[in-house]
Amino acid sequence: MAGPGRFVFIAGLTALAYWLAAFLSLKFSTYVAGVAAAVWLAAGIAAFASLRFGAAGVLGVLLGSFAANSLILPPGLALVIGCGAALGAALMAYLVRHLSPFSAALDYVDSVAKFALVLAPLGAAVSAVVGTAALYGFGILPFEQIGRAFWVWWLGDILGIYLVAPLLLTASRWDLLPATRRARIEGLALMLAMLLLTRLLLQYEVPMRPAEIVLFVMLPGVLWAALRFSITGASLAIFLAASIVLGMALVSYGGINPTTSPQDVFALQISMIVMALGGLFVASALTERRYSEMRLDMLANHDPLTGLPNRSYFQDFLSHTLARAQREQMQVSLLFIDLDRFKQINDTQGHEVGDQVLRIVAGRLDEQLRADDFVARLGGDEFAVVLTHPATSRAASRVANKLIRALSESFKINQRRYAIGASIGISVYPDDAADANTLLRQADLAMYQAKQRRSGFEYYSGEMNTRAQQQLMLENGLRQALDRRELALVFQPKVDLGSGRVVGLEALIRWMSRSGSLIGPRRFIPVAEETGLIVPIGRWAIRAACEQWVAWRDAGLDPPPVAVNLSPRQFGDERLAEDIDAIVLETGMDTAYLEVEITESAAMDNPERTFAMLDALRQRGLHVYIDDFGTGYSNLGQLKRMPIDALKIDKSLIDDVLLEGDAAEIATAVIRLAHTLNMRVVAEGVETPEQMAFLKARDCDEIQGFVVARPMPPEKISALFTQTFPAG
Repeated sequence: MAGPGRFVFIAGLTALAYWLAAFLSLKFSTYVAGVAAAVWLAAGIAAFASLRFGAAGVLGVLLGSFAANSLILPPGLALVIGCGAALGAALMAYLVRHLSPFSAALDYVDSVAKFALVLAPLGAAVSAVVGTAALYGFGILPFEQIGRAFWVWWLGDILGIYLVAPLLLTASRWDLLPATRRARIEGLALMLAMLLLTRLLLQYEVPMRPAEIVLFVMLPGVLWAALRFSITGASLAIFLAASIVLGMALVSYGGINPTTSPQDVFALQISMIVMALGGLFVASALTERRYSEMRLDMLANHDPLTGLPNRSYFQDFLSHTLARAQREQMQVSLLFIDLDRFKQINDTQGHEVGDQVLRIVAGRLDEQLRADDFVARLGGDEFAVVLTHPATSRAASRVANKLIRALSESFKINQRRYAIGASIGISVYPDDAADANTLLRQADLAMYQAKQRRSGFEYYSGEMNTRAQQQLMLENGLRQALDRRELALVFQPKVDLGSGRVVGLEALIRWMSRSGSLIGPRRFIPVAEETGLIVPIGRWAIRAACEQWVAWRDAGLDPPPVAVNLSPRQFGDERLAEDIDAIVLETGMDTAYLEVEITESAAMDNPERTFAMLDALRQRGLHVYIDDFGTGYSNLGQLKRMPIDALKIDKSLIDDVLLEGDAAEIATAVIRLAHTLNMRVVAEGVETPEQMAFLKARDCDEIQGFVVARPMPPEKISALFTQTFPAG
């Protein structure tokens, strides 16, 4: 329902509710001149309707007040009083827009203060002023009773607002009421006790007055409800307590009538106002504190970006789940999820896009899992899922496949489409481990294997732990290798196919461990890349190469340019150019004789950053080679724009150039492409004279490989500086 129809419906419903509340008020609490009610419940309807529905509610108040007052007053007077009630309601609706922030649910202390100490008194005052003035103007109210009539009217309206409006305004927060059976029994017992005590006190030989009952029986009960049952429970308790007192007064004394003394009326009104204010303020303070605790708990146990449980919450949940699974003889599968290609998106498109990707991933994981499954974000682009199920072999496979399919679907952010993937490692309780930490570590190991094999997901096996221990020992040894001077450089010559002279050297790292065993770069370089150790190791390699070249020069030799390899992680280091500046300055290296080699995949990973870094290196006089060319996916347009001196054809192509197939054609095409772009070409991994002859016939510029020389230590490689090699 929308538009005029909704407006009319709200106005009509408000008018009906106002009329019913006014009818009840007139039945048991009419006091001054037969028209001023000591408790005007309809004022609560007016306050609620104006605050919630605005103009439609105000119109309903006007209609309802006119209809109710027409029962006992002339139509003209009833209309004026109705206008006064509507004007008071409109004032409250107007003021609330200028008292923001204001929570209509009254669950914050400042909102209760604005409602109870500003809106209600001012709105009730307008209604009371207009009403008493109208009664006097129509000759119904004597002049000497104007003051008393105003106070009864004003307090009656305030009391009606306090009793009814909070109950209606907080109706949207029924979820805050206790849902347990014990709490419901407690609430029912509280109400019955209040009812029974009120009945007993009214039947004493000298019965207590209603105001005394409110203060000594109802107020403690309302405060108890506020402490136990939040703002909604307190509002309900306030309304029920007032209903009990007024109902008992009606039964025992025939209601509040002109024979009731003014002192008793004022005492009852003030006592009920105190009861309502006490309950509302205590309940709102406790609700506000509960919100703060919930926010703190959310911050402590949930990831602020995705809203998923964080690592701390996950650890606690997994420990409790394993304990329950042990009691119930159930099986628990832990899925460790790591996103593929997320780092590339995060680095190239920025953290804002990366954050949106993580939120999309979290949403998809939550959508695919059952209500009793558990998903958490462990940090970065790592997530975990806990599945509890009867003992079944590889029960998590179906879920893992479903998650991989869901995460691999492309998505659009800022008019651009992206796609990622996921690698999942799975460990199972009790088959693989009995505690949470071990189970998580084993799922992590399985995830790494899934990533290496590109298999999507893998289950943990004992062999993974053995490999992980070896990897850890390798990492620990590598961390100490620099300090212990266990790393060394060997050099492999690059020969010009036209002259047969050595025109360059490639510096290669070797690791002679303390135990005396030689560890090849294929074993330790990936570990260094993964742990970040490649950056200090790469920095050491540049310095060592420069120091060795300067030592050859100072010894009177004529060393050719020396090339050092930059790993993808090192090439992405923003301090790379500054590090090279410092090394060149400290060693006295001539930058014209310093070359750097980066892999094709690293160069094309982030073209814009690559352009900036290559330009910075070229400005320093360094020469740049693209290594392993032919193994990546180069964009020829971007390749043309890059400040590159040479391409190095990957060994995997050179190995097959003499065989039937595409390798020879690809190698020939690369040579032609490089020459078209005014670049030199270096073929690496050349092992036979036949391969060398093939490359020379295709106008390849330089070769490097065993056919010339194996990598050699500095003292041996210097003998080749003046040597001429047969060039095919």
